[in-house]
Amino acid sequence: MDGQQYFRITVRPYGASFDCAPDETLLAGARRCGLFLFSNCQQGECGTCKVRVRVGRVKLAPFRITAITLAEIEGDITLACRSYPRSDLVIAAELTGWPEPRHYPRNP
Repeated sequence: MDGQQYFRITVRPYGASFDCAPDETLLAGARRCGLFLFSNCQQGECGTCKVRVRVGRVKLAPFRITAITLAEIEGDITLACRSYPRSDLVIAAELTGWPEPRHYPRNP
């Protein structure tokens, strides 16, 4: 790759994975690799892109309080459009289509 640090994000139940830079959201990283998480507003306002973090850590950027509740956050739910990886992750999420259980490389 280009020398930048990337974290490996594995999406359950599909078994697909992709690389995500620490300065890009999970949603953007997935799209760069050709995977599409469900989303709508892409600004942390609607909650459509909620994913559950099974393993690892994310940094959650500011969001609209109506998009996700504190109880959801405490239950390891986050917004893919506002979450930046801080380690390798295993997430439970809905993808459009049904990708193969393999690693999807980054597209330039």
